[in-house]
Amino acid sequence: MTKGKTVSVTIAVAAMLALAPLAAATAETSAVAQMKSRDGKDLGQINLTETHAGLLLSVKLKGLPPGPHGFHAYEVGKCEGDLSSAGAIYNPLGAKHGLLSEDGPMAGDLPNLIIPANGEIEVELLSPFLALSKQGDEALLDVDGAALVIRERADDYRTDPEGDSGGRIACGVIVPLK
Repeated sequence: MTKGKTVSVTIAVAAMLALAPLAAATAETSAVAQMKSRDGKDLGQINLTETHAGLLLSVKLKGLPPGPHGFHAYEVGKCEGDLSSAGAIYNPLGAKHGLLSEDGPMAGDLPNLIIPANGEIEVELLSPFLALSKQGDEALLDVDGAALVIRERADDYRTDPEGDSGGRIACGVIVPLK
């Protein structure tokens, strides 16, 4: 990795695709989450687009601490105070936490974000468990909305409820673009 340069990575979560039904959505539905630190500093944005394979998250952030950080979709569209206003990890089906859990994952479980030394990341992630569309039973854009949250440490992908990933350091309310 080159110091001082933004790292761009595309991650296809093929194993997750095999475990979940495909989203019955179109690429016409999109949203954005303006990510801010706990103290209100602008960190960038995450664009969300529904596809036939799930929800594509295009992450472009800067100013985060280097290292691995837990990353999840949360059940409430609020990012106030210590960011606990976002509620719990989005879990409409009552699963256990963790991509590696026998009884998981929760719909809002996402892969860790690995932030390079310069604090900047540009990456695309695909989640077959999430949908924006209000027509779906498990849609993020329900009455109380949803948020994306970044945690202070790596998610261990097993420990309930939040992967032993520490406090919430960044949050962005998911807002539809259409």
